[in-house]
Amino acid sequence: MQDLVSIIIVNWNGKKWLKGCLDSLYNQTYKSFEVILIDNGSVDDSVEFIENNYPSAIIIRNEKNLGFGVASNIGGRESNGNILFFLNNDTECSPDLLERLVNYKIKNNINILDPKILNQEGIDLLENQYLGIDYLGFPGRSRKLFYLDGCALMISKQDFLRLGGFDEKYFMYSEDIDLCWRAHLYGMKLRICEDATVLHFGGGSSERTNYREREKHIVPIRRRYEVEKNNLRNLLKNYRFINLLWTIPLFIIQDFFESILYLITGNFKMFRTIWRAIFWNIINIKDTLIERKIIQKNRVVGDWSILKKMGYWQNKLKAFSIVGLPKFKE
Repeated sequence: MQDLVSIIIVNWNGKKWLKGCLDSLYNQTYKSFEVILIDNGSVDDSVEFIENNYPSAIIIRNEKNLGFGVASNIGGRESNGNILFFLNNDTECSPDLLERLVNYKIKNNINILDPKILNQEGIDLLENQYLGIDYLGFPGRSRKLFYLDGCALMISKQDFLRLGGFDEKYFMYSEDIDLCWRAHLYGMKLRICEDATVLHFGGGSSERTNYREREKHIVPIRRRYEVEKNNLRNLLKNYRFINLLWTIPLFIIQDFFESILYLITGNFKMFRTIWRAIFWNIINIKDTLIERKIIQKNRVVGDWSILKKMGYWQNKLKAFSIVGLPKFKE
């Protein structure tokens, strides 16, 4: 018998993406799956569209936008499958995607895996590299795999529950880094199934960062705030105390100089955004310490092994050197 895969899709006003996404799922060669759509208070008739066109899909309605982490955890708890596949609504899957992922997972005893994720033109933007982070928790391309993209992430339900699911304090962004960091600490295996592909269009339920060669880097302020605060919480939860003594001061120093740069250039909103993210962590430190205690109690891998999976160069500085000072939008 085939393992039942629960495909969990978080949706917020993503009606325009749903047909492409769901059609690609219901055309899969692997037939043992259920689709669970968690709607975060959409007002674009997303739910009605699903009900009328995909009656077998399970719909869970939230009255308001609870964010990705909370909604995904709801889907995980309500799922019937022993394998969970978290999928963004702005994706389209190759017909044999589930078959390849499940077979690869079982054959190689992998805990968490991604397919190869391509943009809408079928191009691998990572250029055969991986998603990594530096020792201050900032993401970037790397030759070493540290985390897997949450837009198409497969994990057994047992492992997901053991890890405690996604951090529900993260409205969106960096929750996949945090989940995979914990997975490393718990001794789990992370891989990419190279012969399974997903097209990811970007911006399905959030504002995307716009980037074109020779054009200005444009980042939503809300995105930058969420990434900044969540990355700091990642450090506070997942590092041993001895490594917090040098990573946290470096994190604050880096943010201090960045905020001064925004102040000098007259970008007062971003100056405030940087410090809002830090103060959020101060205000929520009690909750962070509770989560930290659970993680540190259950970890089986030391920080030296984790640090060897990280990049040596600071990704934020590298990004500034490549694209310059970005522009920001509301």
